[in-house]
Amino acid sequence: MARVLFVQDALFESFGPQLLSAVLKRAGHECDLLILACERKGALVERLRRLRPHIAAFSISSFGFSWSLEAARAAKSEVNAVTVFGGPHPTFAPRFALDPAVDLACRGEGEGAMLDLANAIDAGGDARSIPNLMFRGDGELRLNPLRPLIEELDGVPFADRSLHFAYKALRELPYKRFLVGRGCPYACTYCFNKAARTMYAGCGRYVRHRSAENIVAEILEVRSRYGIGTVGFADDCFTTNKAWLLGFLELYRQEVGLPFTCLTRANEVDDEVAEALGRSRCRFASFGVEVGNERLRNAILDRRMSNEQIATAAGLLHKNGVKFLTYNMFAVPGETADDGLETIRLNAQIGTDLCGTSIFQPLVGTDSYEYCLREGYLDESYSVEDYDRITLGSPLAKMPDRVFLERLQKLAFLGVHFPRLIPLVARLARLPLDPLYALLFKISLALRFKVRFQLSMRDVIRLGLHSRGRFG
Repeated sequence: MARVLFVQDALFESFGPQLLSAVLKRAGHECDLLILACERKGALVERLRRLRPHIAAFSISSFGFSWSLEAARAAKSEVNAVTVFGGPHPTFAPRFALDPAVDLACRGEGEGAMLDLANAIDAGGDARSIPNLMFRGDGELRLNPLRPLIEELDGVPFADRSLHFAYKALRELPYKRFLVGRGCPYACTYCFNKAARTMYAGCGRYVRHRSAENIVAEILEVRSRYGIGTVGFADDCFTTNKAWLLGFLELYRQEVGLPFTCLTRANEVDDEVAEALGRSRCRFASFGVEVGNERLRNAILDRRMSNEQIATAAGLLHKNGVKFLTYNMFAVPGETADDGLETIRLNAQIGTDLCGTSIFQPLVGTDSYEYCLREGYLDESYSVEDYDRITLGSPLAKMPDRVFLERLQKLAFLGVHFPRLIPLVARLARLPLDPLYALLFKISLALRFKVRFQLSMRDVIRLGLHSRGRFG
């Protein structure tokens, strides 16, 4: 059997390692997880020497991944482990696989590729012909063909939560997350879904759902084993397939009945959907406003929705007793100070219960990245490796109001929840009090986590110390 050590930097549940571990363990392989943020210095080397894994595995996004390369180098030097990387960044920025610390990287779904890799290592075979994997060969990038998408998701074993729940801070959280499907039908320019659909053309149905019975069985199993206070459905678009949704929510209401959170889109919320969400105890539905200016939202971000649709969805959710959180971006290409204030006003107008804000970041591999390069907002040296830097500011040039918008992102919650303060917020965003604004934003973020996920302040503080903003 092969021994696999998954390594991640921050304290948060990652579905990638959990799903891969479930598949690997079912085939007789061994899996373990190390969360660097929760361990003392030197723990990685100690764990490597003790477990002597054949494979060191990393699931990474495009934000702040340099830690994983350092850990991979340690795995190679200490125990000669094969290092394999998966997740959005290797998939959509494949030149990452040319780094000497990377033996193999996986494009797209990893269950089949990871199982084939573990089997090959166990049998002493060659792993370089495995579909979905890519690697460095003669100084060039070699990409193997993609295998078909997993269309029957009920055949995938339940996520192996024992990996992350070995850490008490995650195990004891009342909020537990679940996936109901895979894929998104939309083409937002800042997201990888359009590129993923293009990559997987001809490889099967891209948007898929598990059966209602399969999801409910997993929830009941997790509740029995670990306890659940609130269920979190983490899919990008929980409400995309209306017929599936209504059937699932009715079964969920009858068999589970726990409060839950989900993500939706304003254009998908009608009377029937809002009523079903309320009846089945949806505590919070989250959706993207992104920007208040319709031209920026639709021409630059390709969100394909109007302010009227957003306001209608908000009214229907509140009518049915469902609170909602909105996601908003600041410093979008071409955005002005007035546009930023328009975003705050729209959120205040629709009565947002919680307001999430971020700085726009054009990820390599997305249409937004190509647009920003083409229009001179970025140069080719742009990198998202420095997670702390990119969460505080914008990388875009040619933005006269960039600093104002960066500050507005951190102060927006004041104007959204106290609309009379919007003129004051506009004046404050002109003042160089950035450490104060950063502190206010961190406090608002902690309070948002507490309210949305029904966490204790102890949980919020513990997650804040180790999660680097990745929770939720």
